[in-house]
Amino acid sequence: MSAIDPVVTELAALKNLGEKTALWLVDAGVRSRSEMAKLGAIEVCRRMLLAGHPVSLVAAYAIEGALTDTHWNQIPPQKKLEVQRLFAVMKRGIAAGPPVIKAAARPAAKAAAEAPAKEEDKPAPAPEPVKATAPAAKPAAKATAKTAAKTAAKPAVKAAKSK
Repeated sequence: MSAIDPVVTELAALKNLGEKTALWLVDAGVRSRSEMAKLGAIEVCRRMLLAGHPVSLVAAYAIEGALTDTHWNQIPPQKKLEVQRLFAVMKRGIAAGPPVIKAAARPAAKAAAEAPAKEEDKPAPAPEPVKATAPAAKPAAKATAKTAAKTAAKPAVKAAKSK
């Protein structure tokens, strides 16, 4: 597309927008100011991002300003905060990727789940669990006369040291 294209010319004539942004808008499927107004600045930015263009928060302000015929730097602070918040939410949504539809929500999976199971579709019965046996306990070590004498002498030694 070139600047001679009437759609690009119309979009580029809006406040804050130039030929490059107008080309990005057309590439994202936005072809008029009324379509921009219907979608809103954030949705327009989302579409441009998904089309592969490096859209920034300032571009969102520029589009918001184009819709209100206001220079992007003259947008009221409250509106800028709203655009900033919505832009951040939109960017996080794009970064997260498309939503995952669980198998139960898919029509084919739902129909399969509701259909009666055939005999060959039923899982085989689980094998009987193997019972574990406890390992045999080791016999206690025999006390020798030497270890018995040491054990008996310990309390006597402690008592002698404490006096």
